[in-house]
Amino acid sequence: MLIVITTALALMAQSAGEDVAYAQLSPEARDRLAACDVDAARFETLMALDHNAFDQDMRGGWRPVGQQDGCEHAAADLLVAYMNHSPHYNPSRPGVVGWHAGQMLAMAGQADQAIAYFETSRSETQAWNLYVDATIAFMRRDRAAAEAARAELATLRPSEAEMAARRQFLADNPRIRMPEGFVEQPDNLPVVDRLLLCWDHPYADAYSGACQG
Repeated sequence: MLIVITTALALMAQSAGEDVAYAQLSPEARDRLAACDVDAARFETLMALDHNAFDQDMRGGWRPVGQQDGCEHAAADLLVAYMNHSPHYNPSRPGVVGWHAGQMLAMAGQADQAIAYFETSRSETQAWNLYVDATIAFMRRDRAAAEAARAELATLRPSEAEMAARRQFLADNPRIRMPEGFVEQPDNLPVVDRLLLCWDHPYADAYSGACQG
């Protein structure tokens, strides 16, 4: 009997915590989520996902929300809420949840908020930090800084092990098309090139290369 009661109390506490997380969203955030088909129940389900299911599943987690037209800010709300409330989010191993929050805010036209989350995503990896530098420079309309970050990033050739892993990825995923130079170029260099090429366009168009169409 004691085990049953303890389990029930734990489930009640977990449910209450999820309810509190949703209640702590701003009215504006709840309205944005509702407009993108995220009610309290779906919100709780998303917050309960483990890190990979929430952030790395290309067809699940926050991504279906972010892929809806006009729902970029709502997707950012989910990402920020996950960082603040999910028991599966580990600040010491944050992955790229904050980066994705920044991207969604950038696509929603919220430049200052986007930059703040981009800044939090820095790591010990030089190539990644240069990508962050270039993206923030794009958001700040500082072309000289973006070009400087791009020039330094271009010098960081991937290791032989990294290139071998990329070749294996292409072999294992023949239906996925990667940019030319994917194997030999530094991570994210093609993205930075698109930002520079599409300099006068919104972040969403520059990131995707839509301005070239």
